[in-house]
Amino acid sequence: MNAVSGYWLGLSPALRRYYRASLAPCLLFVALATLHEWSTRQTGLTMPWRAACSLAPMLCVAWMFACYLRFLRECDELERRIELHALAWTAGIAMQGLVGLWFLLDAGLLDMPGRGMATIALGLLLAGYALVRDWLQRRYA
Repeated sequence: MNAVSGYWLGLSPALRRYYRASLAPCLLFVALATLHEWSTRQTGLTMPWRAACSLAPMLCVAWMFACYLRFLRECDELERRIELHALAWTAGIAMQGLVGLWFLLDAGLLDMPGRGMATIALGLLLAGYALVRDWLQRRYA
């Protein structure tokens, strides 16, 4: 048995269903994000089309969120506890990091455009969730 199949078989049935259900919105997200990148380079594209191409990937994010909410309903008590603690920790980490950045920006110690702030915010959320969830999974499992 290889590492991937061992990992897959070690997952709960609810988590396996969640990963399978998330595959289509993830692939569509990549396609729509590629469309967005293409549209940003098209100077002749009208504003409504540019806006549609920019916001289209958000439909996939909403679809993935719906899959996640279904997963939370289907998982057992321990798995739900791990997920909810991971979300709470992630929110705290992101808030701490962003408040710190905000104060550094306000004091003139950092100079960062909005895109940089959004990138940091997204990074704090995604990395914080992944690290905390992994830690909690190892702790409780």
